[in-house]
Amino acid sequence: MSRLFPESIVLRLGDAMPALAAVPAVAPALRDRAEGAALAAPAEPQTTRLDAPLAAFERALEERKPPRGARLTCIIAGDAARYRVVPWSDELASPAQRQVLAEHCFKEAYGDAARGWVVRLQPARYGAAALACALDVALLDRLDALAQSRQLRLVSVQPSLMHAFNASARRREGGPYWFVCIDALWATALLMSPAEPLHVKQLSTAGLDLALSLDREAFAPGLDGPPPAVQATRFDAGARTRDSTASASAGWHGVDVQELAAMPAIVRRAA
Repeated sequence: MSRLFPESIVLRLGDAMPALAAVPAVAPALRDRAEGAALAAPAEPQTTRLDAPLAAFERALEERKPPRGARLTCIIAGDAARYRVVPWSDELASPAQRQVLAEHCFKEAYGDAARGWVVRLQPARYGAAALACALDVALLDRLDALAQSRQLRLVSVQPSLMHAFNASARRREGGPYWFVCIDALWATALLMSPAEPLHVKQLSTAGLDLALSLDREAFAPGLDGPPPAVQATRFDAGARTRDSTASASAGWHGVDVQELAAMPAIVRRAA
């Protein structure tokens, strides 16, 4: 590895984010009986929903064996990233005001959980809505610590939807269209007009009828007329391992109507 041209690697995190199992309630009598034992015994480390995907990410780093100083880009996939469309407001035109509105949109949708998230808002065009993404602050801190412990440079943390959209070679012109980013367990559907995002929805791919779901979601922004066209891209884990250059578009490929219809658990009506 040259100091002038350090190695760059791209790894993904969150393709299989497990939900924490619900902890059963403890009856008061049992809780009181166990109190003395709890004081004597050391507390068990608390498991969080970040542990499993971060462990998988760490294993992927071990397999790659990146040299010290390598540039690391992390793609956050699945429901480890959350998205909202932030509407335009003439009264809130400054970047700081728009940031406050974006944070409010997540708190309104997700409640107290959003208080531990960092929100990033795409640069807004005047009069147009913008797409925002929220990531868990604890996730970002642990990624940074993981990189520092291996003397790597964490140069970029990118939400999967934005990564896929930027890697897409084509853009549709004219009327609204769906851009669908398909990860291992989630399909993130972004409804775009030529000028701005209109709606975004994350859908579990388990038993997903994609055509029906997109038709339903198109009602949210009040669209009239024929169903919007669909442009889909899918992440291929095999392409990730085959691509030694780790380019920004590694692993993504467009999906046509016939291929979508053949995907397990996903149904797609012909355009």
